[in-house]
Order: sequence, then C-alpha cells, then structure tokens
Amino acid sequence: MKILHCSDIHLGKRPFGTKEFSQKRYLDFFYAFETLIDEAIRKKVDLVIVAGDLFDKKELTPDVLQKCEKIFIKLKNNNIPAFIIEGNHDNNNNNDLINSWTHYLEDKKLIIRGDYRFEDNNFKFDKFQINDVNIYGIGYPGFAVDEVLTQLSQQLNPLEKNIVVVHTALGGGEYLPGLANSSSIKEFKDKVLYIAGGHLHSFQVYPKENPYFFIPGSLEYWNVLNEKSDKKGGILFDTDTKEYEFVQISPRKRIKTIFNPTSSEIEEEFSKFCENLHLTGEELVIVTINITDNKYINTTEFEKIIEKKGALKGYIQLNYAENNDLNNNNTYTSIKAIEKNIISSWEQFKNKDSICNYLQKFKEYSGDKERQDDFFTLFDNMLEEEISNENK
Repeated sequence: MKILHCSDIHLGKRPFGTKEFSQKRYLDFFYAFETLIDEAIRKKVDLVIVAGDLFDKKELTPDVLQKCEKIFIKLKNNNIPAFIIEGNHDNNNNNDLINSWTHYLEDKKLIIRGDYRFEDNNFKFDKFQINDVNIYGIGYPGFAVDEVLTQLSQQLNPLEKNIVVVHTALGGGEYLPGLANSSSIKEFKDKVLYIAGGHLHSFQVYPKENPYFFIPGSLEYWNVLNEKSDKKGGILFDTDTKEYEFVQISPRKRIKTIFNPTSSEIEEEFSKFCENLHLTGEELVIVTINITDNKYINTTEFEKIIEKKGALKGYIQLNYAENNDLNNNNTYTSIKAIEKNIISSWEQFKNKDSICNYLQKFKEYSGDKERQDDFFTLFDNMLEEEISNENK
C-alpha cells in the first residue's frame, strides 16, 4: 500500500499586512495543499494521511470550509481515502465533536478521523483497518504525549502491520509544547511500519538509519522568518517495501540575503541593493543588515523599501558588530545572541540556554492570539523546569 503523508497544512491562515499580501498568502496554503493532493492522484496512492493542523484556526469562515471540501472531494472522486487527526490549531478537545470541523468532514464522508479517549483510567485507541494495515490516530496529546504514546505502544501487536498518526515531533532543541521524547518513540521499534508525525514545520526522520518516525514539515511557510528549511512537501511511503521518498512542492519563493552598508547614506545604498535583487512582486524577502556603527535602523521603513522595489513582503533582521574594525574584519552578532549574553549574567536561572530559547518562543507567541494557550503552557513548563533544577 502506498501512502502520502503530510502535516501542518494551516488552511485559513491569513497573515497580517496589506490587502494584496494577506489575500495572496491566504490562497498560498490552499494552493500548496491542492498541489500535493494532485501529486497523490498522479502517483495513484492508496491513502493520504494528514497528521494534524489541517486548519489554522478552530473558527472557520465559509470560504475556508468550501475550499477545503473541494480538495477532499477531488480525492474522493479518485477513490483515495484520507485519514486525518487534529492538531493543536484544530479543535483538539476529544469530547467536543460538535465544534470539530474534522468531525464535520467525517460526517460528509470525505475523511476518516482518528481519535482516542480516556476511559476507566486508561487510554482507548480507535483502530481503523485499510487493506491489511491497522491505523491508529491519537491527535495532539500536548504535554501528555509521552504517556499516551507509551500506552499505545504496549497495546500494539508486533505481528500486525501498524501505522500510528500523531501530531508531535522529537523535542531536541525545540521549545514547543507537545513534543515527544525519543524514549517514547523507541517503544515502537519493531511494532510499527510507520509513525506519521507533525507539529514541527521542517522535515525530520528518526532514527537516521532505518527510520520509522517521519515528520514532513509544513507545505507553506507558516513562520516566514523562523523556518530554517525551504524544503516543502509530503512523504510517500510503501508499506510493502518500507521505502520512502520526499515529494517536494514549490511554496511561495522566499529570498534570504545579507546587506553590508559601506556608506553613511544607508537608505540610498539599501534601495540600490534591493533593485539588484530583480524582484517580481511575488517574493518574500528577508534581508539581514550588518551594522558596524550602532546606527539606528527603522526596520519598518526599510521593509517598505524592499516592497517598493518589488517584494510581496519585506522582512528586516539586524546584526550588530562585536568590534568596529577599521579594516572591516568585523564579526557580527544577532539580537538573539545579545539577549543570550544578557541572560547569561542572570544568577537567578540555572539553565540559561533553556531560558533564552524559551524567550524566543515567548516573543513569537506574544503577537498571536491563537497561540495564547501555548504561551501560558510554555511559561508553566519553563517554571517547572527551573524549579526542578533548583531542587537538584
């Protein structure tokens, strides 16, 4: 059986900005999803898996729902079932099916919805059988992810073909609610063919040799500034051969470049720099400016210059010289590095690297009302971590 696994589609995301920018980016997420679905049809897959965050918000407009249904109808007309779990951006309350849009899609017979529940002091997992493969969907367990995964691993029959679909990825250096420890994933070794993960927006497999845990990443840039990889798409997996390949699609073009000012007329020089990028009006452009003399940069005005020169949206990041070398042998440091240096002097905290990483996430979440719950959950997690460090 051939499956195409994707995650973090975020249909309905409408970034703040000009009307043109906001509308184009809104449509980008639908275009990316439909492009991958067209690939699924072309490759004649047997199943499409969406491992959470089909939608960007729990509240949908009629337009979002209509466009989403149209894509799944295309799959249904080609006799390809879709198996879906909910992520943290979808409705993730297992007891609230009334407000679940994936439940609505299931009622319309457009998808199969994976779920689990807590009964009699144990987790109960729904099992769906497609061909000779058992599929278990456990959605987004949040900070209970390791407990839920461990219980499921204990219930699986290793003699059967099992696929687990869960909205999580490996924690590692990422400070994000709902990430799993590698010890939980290791419990599934020789018990599953494939774990279809999500939550993080970059491609990831585990372990490196003979992997069975896969995260495809998002199909579009949900966070233009912070997503490191330009590799976007889904994962094609064959349950018979256990071979996989990454099915790459083309998101909106993102350009990352560096500007090193050489004159005092920095705005004029920057304008000429942007002209030489030969922009078409469709690109997302991130320019890192290396500053040698602590000159004030109005980032909003410089972003407008990028857009006047043809970018759909401009973004400015600032690096500051650590030493003003007259021979231009400067080394530069980012604002994040400066913040880390300041935090390193705070005696109150034990794990200063951890605090710095939490700070970056707090700044990212603070301007997003949809991430308010994640903000407070992450804050509680930081406090618990620091308290446990104090007690060691």
